[in-house]
Amino acid sequence: MIRLRPILVLTAALAVPALAQSRTAALDARVEGLLKQLRLDEKIALLSGTGFDSRPVERLKVGGLHMSDGPVGVRAGAATAWPSSISTAASFDPGLVERIGGAIGRETKAKGKNVILGPCVNIHRAPQTGRNFESYGEDPFLASRMAVAYVRGVQREGVVATVKHYALNNQEIERDTIDVQADERTIREIYLPHFEAAVKEAGVEAVMCSYNKLNGPWACENPWLLTDVLKKEWGFRGLVMSDWGATHSTAKALDAGLDLEMPDGQFLNAEKVKKALAAGELKEAAIDEAVRRQLRVQAEMGWLDRPLDKGALDTAEHRALNRQAAAEGMVLLKNEGAVLPLDKAKLRTIAVLGPNAAFARTGGGGSAYVEPIYGVAPLDGIKAKVGAGVKVEYAPGAAFEGDLRPVPASALTPPPGRREKQGLLGEYFDNEEWKGTPSLVRVDSELNWDWGPGGPEGWNRVDHFSIRWTGTLTAPETGLYHLGTSSDDGSWLYLDGRLLVDNGGQHGMGMKSKAVELKAGEPHEIRVDMNELAGGAGEILGWQKIEGDPLDVAVAKAKAADVALVFLGHTNSIETEGADRESLDLPRNQVELVRAVARANPRTVVVLTTGAPVLTEEWLGDVPALVEAWFAGSETGNAVADVLFGDVSPAGRLPMTWPKRWEDAPAYGHYPGQAGQVAYAEGILVGYRHYDTRHVEPRFAFGYGQSYTTFEYDGLKVAAAPGRPRQVDVSFGVRNTGSRAGAEVAQVYVHAAASSVPRPEQELKAFRRVVLRPGERAEVRLALDERAFAFFDPARKAWTVEPGDFEIRVGSSSRLLRFSRRMRID
Repeated sequence: MIRLRPILVLTAALAVPALAQSRTAALDARVEGLLKQLRLDEKIALLSGTGFDSRPVERLKVGGLHMSDGPVGVRAGAATAWPSSISTAASFDPGLVERIGGAIGRETKAKGKNVILGPCVNIHRAPQTGRNFESYGEDPFLASRMAVAYVRGVQREGVVATVKHYALNNQEIERDTIDVQADERTIREIYLPHFEAAVKEAGVEAVMCSYNKLNGPWACENPWLLTDVLKKEWGFRGLVMSDWGATHSTAKALDAGLDLEMPDGQFLNAEKVKKALAAGELKEAAIDEAVRRQLRVQAEMGWLDRPLDKGALDTAEHRALNRQAAAEGMVLLKNEGAVLPLDKAKLRTIAVLGPNAAFARTGGGGSAYVEPIYGVAPLDGIKAKVGAGVKVEYAPGAAFEGDLRPVPASALTPPPGRREKQGLLGEYFDNEEWKGTPSLVRVDSELNWDWGPGGPEGWNRVDHFSIRWTGTLTAPETGLYHLGTSSDDGSWLYLDGRLLVDNGGQHGMGMKSKAVELKAGEPHEIRVDMNELAGGAGEILGWQKIEGDPLDVAVAKAKAADVALVFLGHTNSIETEGADRESLDLPRNQVELVRAVARANPRTVVVLTTGAPVLTEEWLGDVPALVEAWFAGSETGNAVADVLFGDVSPAGRLPMTWPKRWEDAPAYGHYPGQAGQVAYAEGILVGYRHYDTRHVEPRFAFGYGQSYTTFEYDGLKVAAAPGRPRQVDVSFGVRNTGSRAGAEVAQVYVHAAASSVPRPEQELKAFRRVVLRPGERAEVRLALDERAFAFFDPARKAWTVEPGDFEIRVGSSSRLLRFSRRMRID
């Protein structure tokens, strides 16, 4: 048994080298010199943005901040769509994430930007949350390692990273108004460690505060969050910006620690700031502190001395890294009878089926969606992999209502009196409510725009506008059509005076539609209303004629094939910012498809494209193999083919637990809240902490994933680190005992055998991804610091380690533990 000296209360003291102190002092002196030269009007102008920019001070040669949405690519026109954050979290490979961060930094510069709004690090509290794909899973330690790597990669390129959304922004339902009720221990242990790591370890330059309230105050005017914890306790030197439209006051927000209101000055404008100064509600020192932080960011990034280089976009290196990252994150969840990997030499016909087979579902929806320069669909990746020697048959088998094509101009007619014969009459308003006289009236040939950060061409508004289109819709053929809209922020579709589709409150290009019977040549009065609040903007009017029963075709192709590959899951309309999923089940037509195909062909492989768990109980027993491919970016199809055909042995591991049913999840019963509040009643038992502590059997455990090879562990040693007090070294061997090269993710969990406070059964505190050739063995060495054994004591306001026994557990998931060793801190 290992015995360590008593450790009671952890301190946050950090040793700062003298050279770094000297540099910081010189930098601060420069910032103070600039601050003294600023006039009050100039300082007030720096408190709010102009869309996606902050204002420059040209007479002092101080440039502005030029931002782009992130975190998985640059949303300023087409760019590389990187795998979703949940996909890269599944790689358990911080080095890979740091390389991706560097590539995103280069592409940010190539787009003329110097700030990327990422990483998103919010913890998965509920499996149906709409933005789960955008963050790093349910565990704060894993999220911390990924956040630190991402920030380091981006900022190494001279680009500011923005860690978001601070804090406890864990659902999209009522996200603009919900008041999160959580105790301090829960906040500290589950929802803040990754923000803390980004600040202390990576030196992140910007933090974005979130929409929600926390225990009463709005997050963006919460002095405990912004000043007490972030700036004073953690020593954050960068700037705090609001999420778009998340500011609610003037003096209160500045005094609490908000430095920059985005996207514009609804509250931190000259009129309101001067009024607060005159009334004595606000002191100029608070303005100075906010401006000081913005200047400090520019000084620390070196922008005051040299311009950023031009960066690089869509390079061969980026494409190769993208493909590698997509494959590394894919998780093999089931492989009975070694159906995978496929051997193309033994195949004559492959059936590629499902609504996600012929589409490159590169990412989830909302501000994280990147318009890809290109996207490889699974069908194309498989065809390229097998070549002409294998016949590839495709059938969708089922369809998404959101897979609509833009209604062409030929089907649209403006109101009488217009010289244009095709299109809809658009009336553009300088407000969000279609009030008054429109500023612009014109005929738009079709509604098919995703404007990103800004408005349509020829329109003078960036944010806070509305548009109404009117005219008639005439179908060329009689039949049943799905008719709908995709919009940012909201849209309402009326047909013959009746509201057909309500797509209101949807931030991000999410598609909603309804089935409607249309007759050839029969005109229908149509009206589309859309409004834009802040951030990106877009509107698509789409339709799709429903043809016959696609299930029969898919089943016939599956029956005639050697193997059936069924691509199921979601789209960026189902998993999106602005809305949580209504159900954890796959769409009903997909369940019917996979069960029918499995009956027709016993060699059926399901590949999922999702950003979070789905329920599998109804159909998993019917299929021998299941792969989670996530939203995997531009190289989706090539990476899927690499994994299915064994060029890459799957090494992804689940960054979140998959439940057997929603009722088993820790947030069940207290999500999404009521009367404007949501109570985090599960406390610290989030994710696997709940399943392991409460002895609830998951469908797939946190950290789980299979491989095409096998691994053995041996020789666990746990010892006090020589010369490094308050650190424990854990070492063990991992050997590849199979016939293929592969990667194992070794995970270290800490169990407190006894405690004065309730503790989870175990917590992840270290991991290592190890790549091994057949027969190769590697010695894995991992260090555990004080925090690995600590809990947060609200009474002491400190992380505390109590004397007692701890168990170090090593394994390949939270439920597959290979061995353990006891140690005592006495």
